[in-house]
Amino acid sequence: MSTFKAALRIVAAHPLYLGIYTVAISLMGILIVSTSFSSAPAGSAEEKYEPYPADVAIVDRDGSEVSRAFAEHMGGIYELVDVADTPSELQDAVACGRADCVFIVPAGFGRGLVDAARAGRELPAIEEAYGVSTQASALAGTEAGRWASLAGAAAALNGEATGDEVARLANEAANTRASVQVRVPEASGGVPAEQLEVYLGFAAYSITSSVIVCVGLVLAALGRQNVAARVGAGPVSEARRGGEALLSCVVLTLAVCALSSCVGLVGLRDATSQIPAPQVGLAFLANAVLALTPLSVAFLCSQLGANEQVINAIGNILGMVMSFLGGAWIPLGFMGAGVAAAAHFAPTFWTNRAISAVLEAPALTGAVMADYATAVGVAVLIAVAIGACGLALGRARRR
Repeated sequence: MSTFKAALRIVAAHPLYLGIYTVAISLMGILIVSTSFSSAPAGSAEEKYEPYPADVAIVDRDGSEVSRAFAEHMGGIYELVDVADTPSELQDAVACGRADCVFIVPAGFGRGLVDAARAGRELPAIEEAYGVSTQASALAGTEAGRWASLAGAAAALNGEATGDEVARLANEAANTRASVQVRVPEASGGVPAEQLEVYLGFAAYSITSSVIVCVGLVLAALGRQNVAARVGAGPVSEARRGGEALLSCVVLTLAVCALSSCVGLVGLRDATSQIPAPQVGLAFLANAVLALTPLSVAFLCSQLGANEQVINAIGNILGMVMSFLGGAWIPLGFMGAGVAAAAHFAPTFWTNRAISAVLEAPALTGAVMADYATAVGVAVLIAVAIGACGLALGRARRR
């Protein structure tokens, strides 16, 4: 049996690798795109501000105009719960969930807030006790802090205002809400080019893990000592065996890219039909070029003698890291300067740049093709560098 056929039989004996790493993960990419660009009726609507519901208890130990205004404001937003001002009752209200949040206004709060605001000192705090619903409690606590800040601003800006006037101004400011307008996307479900970009960015994970695992599995099997000894005893030259092994790896890599592309073309047929065919073809070609890097990594792993378990681990980890550095999970603009700098050493960064260049361009001009060729060329150079390291390490091990 030729080395080429033996390699394909090795992969055929492990169909789950192609099924899971290539098809299943690619389908996850389609799901991500469909949920990210879900269609909705076109138009816009005015929405009234509705606070997150919460049951709030307020214990007023101050009794000033300011503290009464605070209780009035919170009562207009949340449901007020009566709780006696005793340690046992306060603890029971929070522990049993009768109140999502308990606010205790300390004695002297109103006078202290006005004096501190006008003197430029830190405002006195309203004591808080959170219940079992931490989200509701946190939002209510934020609202209480907002009201106290507005009351302090009113006192500082109106030096002659009485406590009652400060309370009135604070409530007026706190009840003023910005107009909220919700704009929904068009019924088409988003820009087709952006949908394809998102899928191809996520497909980097599928291609990287699939190629490393499948090709690495073949090279690891062919490189076992007993297998290599039997093959070496045959009449086939070493150059031919190596060529057939390389051909089988290239065929597997192309098969992975073809499967990933077919899933994308079928799953996003509505989007791809709205993009010129040459631009779609160049975008998928860039992802095929990306596959050269995991192919080189698989070769490097085989030269280091990695077994099947190690190859699986490397494929998964490197696939996630490369897709992350390519901006598939989180846009690189949200990352720090260090992560953005490290991304330039990942081939996914350059392939995604090439994909964006052709998909976002209105036409394939010379400048667009120059940007595309540059980005793809850098990705190829990264793959060549990793492959060269594999050759050097393999030669050193044989010596």
